[in-house]
Amino acid sequence: MNKQEYDRICLAGRPSKGRVRPGRLRPTLAVMRIAGLGVSLAALTACQSASLSETGALSSYKDFVASDGMVTKTKYRVDSNATKAVKTVHLIPTTFASNAQVGKLGDPQKKLVASGIDRSLCEALSARFDVVPISKPADMAVRSVVSNIKETNAVVAGVSTVTTAVSPVPVPRIPIGLGSLAVEAEAFDANGKQIAGLTWARGANIITNGSRASTAADAFELAGDFSEDFSALLAKSSDPMESDFELPSMKEVSNSLSYAVTGKPTDPDCAVFGRGSGVTGIVGGGLGLPPEWTEKKRS
Repeated sequence: MNKQEYDRICLAGRPSKGRVRPGRLRPTLAVMRIAGLGVSLAALTACQSASLSETGALSSYKDFVASDGMVTKTKYRVDSNATKAVKTVHLIPTTFASNAQVGKLGDPQKKLVASGIDRSLCEALSARFDVVPISKPADMAVRSVVSNIKETNAVVAGVSTVTTAVSPVPVPRIPIGLGSLAVEAEAFDANGKQIAGLTWARGANIITNGSRASTAADAFELAGDFSEDFSALLAKSSDPMESDFELPSMKEVSNSLSYAVTGKPTDPDCAVFGRGSGVTGIVGGGLGLPPEWTEKKRS
């Protein structure tokens, strides 16, 4: 199943380079078709729509081309000759556009989302490039600007968590009050010229996004999806929506597991953005706890 097919049924978490989903037993063709139709119909009616924004935060939007699925919407451009020559990269902390729409999110929730983008983007970039501190020269600098957040309905998310906890069988999330995230990002060469740009938006869905009782929960989770897509654009120098099922190396698997469990960045230069919550975050997410309770504050 390719990227567009995943998006058509609102399965937001596509496999990307360096990540492979666990295999499952292959059902009969008839069962597969029936199950696929059921999931598709359920997902199509249970996705938060997301729209792209051009806030003027990027240095240029010229020559951006659209590459959309039903959940993920993007426009991008990339100078492949320039990005393919990149070895080292600076990561500029995420900001919010001056005209960003963030609903009822306060400063703590906005910082949570920005930190989520910085940590996940630095980790994703470090798998492809050498992340270096601002004090050292680099071939490329990247920055992200949040343009829109639709907050999660924390009350409904909490009810959904309780419903799931008491149910004897797995149940999907309640398809009400889902959040969304829109981000603009660009990469510059050493002379300050834009060599890649991306406008990105995605809504949460009841299949792949868990319910956590926080207005920032969905935007925080979707931050990781944005980071994977932006880093894929820079690494592949092509459409970030194209599927890539390349098997990861043992080192990549080890790094991913270590980061998930400990929260310690793979690249020491990513430590400036703080550590992930590790096991605490995994458990907290499973219990539906707000990410504000489990995520580590940036020092």
